[in-house]
Amino acid sequence: MKLLLGSLAALALGTAARAELPPWVYGQEQRQAPYALELLVRNVRREADRLRVQAQVVQVKRQPQKARLQRGDQITVAYPVAPQLPAGWVGPAPIPTLRLGEQRPAWLSLDPSGRGVFQPAAGGRSFGPSLEAVHDPGS
Repeated sequence: MKLLLGSLAALALGTAARAELPPWVYGQEQRQAPYALELLVRNVRREADRLRVQAQVVQVKRQPQKARLQRGDQITVAYPVAPQLPAGWVGPAPIPTLRLGEQRPAWLSLDPSGRGVFQPAAGGRSFGPSLEAVHDPGS
């Protein structure tokens, strides 16, 4: 009986862990991102299970006080390739694959490796429309 109850609890937790994130969660992540930029994708290279994107800064909307990014700068953004998910799977939005030539808003942070490479800071909503105005309805 204990094994059955433990299995059911694990199944319930696994299901909860895959629940869809509400828009306000992505809005919070976007607001907390140190960098809010508009990027023009210049090159996309797949390296095993990661994407390495070279992009030109079109506009700096927000950056840390000591940062010096400006229009025209070239940056590198690296992040894991979104896994193929089974049909009907519900969960957090995967980080979209950026494509050559597209211009997108971006919410980024510096990769902690310290090599000057950026990484998505708002999960699956790191590139695309702003959700910064969406707040937790319970607060």
